[in-house]
Amino acid sequence: MKIARFIARLNVGGPAIHVSLVTDELTQRGYECILAAGCVPESEGDMEYYAADHQIEVVRIPELVRPLSPKNDLIALWKIYRLLLRQKPKIVHTHTAKAGTLGRIAAILAGTPVVVHTFHGNIFDGYFSAMKTRLFLAIERFLARFTDRIIAVSASQRLELANKYQIAPIEKIQVVQLGIDLGIFRNVPSLDKHQVPELAEDEAEPEGRHIVIGWVGRFVEVKDPLLFIEFAKEFRKSSPPVTFVMVGDGPMREAIQREIDHYGLRDVVSIPGWKRNMAEVYREIDFLVLTSLNEGTPVAILESMASGRPFVATNVGGMPDLMCGNAHSHDGFDVHANGILVHVRAASALAQAARVLIGDASRRAKMGAAGKQFVSRRFGKERLADELENLYMTILERKTHTREFTRQTSAQSAAPISRYEDHRI
Repeated sequence: MKIARFIARLNVGGPAIHVSLVTDELTQRGYECILAAGCVPESEGDMEYYAADHQIEVVRIPELVRPLSPKNDLIALWKIYRLLLRQKPKIVHTHTAKAGTLGRIAAILAGTPVVVHTFHGNIFDGYFSAMKTRLFLAIERFLARFTDRIIAVSASQRLELANKYQIAPIEKIQVVQLGIDLGIFRNVPSLDKHQVPELAEDEAEPEGRHIVIGWVGRFVEVKDPLLFIEFAKEFRKSSPPVTFVMVGDGPMREAIQREIDHYGLRDVVSIPGWKRNMAEVYREIDFLVLTSLNEGTPVAILESMASGRPFVATNVGGMPDLMCGNAHSHDGFDVHANGILVHVRAASALAQAARVLIGDASRRAKMGAAGKQFVSRRFGKERLADELENLYMTILERKTHTREFTRQTSAQSAAPISRYEDHRI
């Protein structure tokens, strides 16, 4: 059976990892999988190597670009439509907004039996003007009528799509949490073994040791990297000493560098760019900070937990669904078993939360261990493929049964009535 998957671009981030892993897993299970994508702009990090590492040959649609472009959009729509007519997949699954729009329209026109769309995040907060946002909401609500199932990556996102944005009735939206390749992070040493050997229960932070705080993501407004620079400024003269690493790149790099220079942080904030080996990144940090304005399920947080690293994160999107254990409330943030969720969007609030971890090596180690157990139990790539496979088969079987029932009913209605049947009536 053929499954066609469409995504706007394989830029660095969770969606590219997601579609590559799912395509690989389902191919290994005997499905014929097609992965089609547009090109990654020069201003963004390219993650096509991840698909190549999984022996996935990507079907290129150059006109499938993120910005609105009537000419390119029409050409991309035509190419997707022609691809579907040639390949005749049973299932079309789209990812990201532009691919979700064009891919679903093409699938409807081509008569594809099953159409599914995943919201990894959404473009309704922090991306566009109010007028454009209203337009995109209208498009999503219209397409939802012709989509067999809409997938949310977290329970919080499901409620948001149904209640806040009214994309579709809640029963049409199903939660399928992301999955990652946990094996990549298996050999990252835990905090107690790697950075604080022979850590005792009440041991203080080793004197003179630098705490390393990480930030991972695209340098774009929705990730709000400038808030991280403001956060770093709070620790300019801290004790113990703290250093910062921002792993990523993007159009805001120059603005970030200007802020670093403005606050005199060049000696404590480093920007190494994109890294392919993310396990090495998490090996070197004590905990991660997420400053996003909008998220579905941030893969950086999953990777951090898989590496045994705690985190401090803004309370956005699906973040509440990634917290485990009983929360201990403080002024502006909650401390959970695996990390800290900050409710007040300010550098000072993030810094206050971070101080709970800075200087307490034992707490960091315990949180890292809790996060590792949590993500290992719920966010493996095999579980992700299982859930999608079951979803596809359930929808396909239901629609096949419905069509067969309709065909039989129509045939019976069209059949001539015998004399015996007429007499009984």
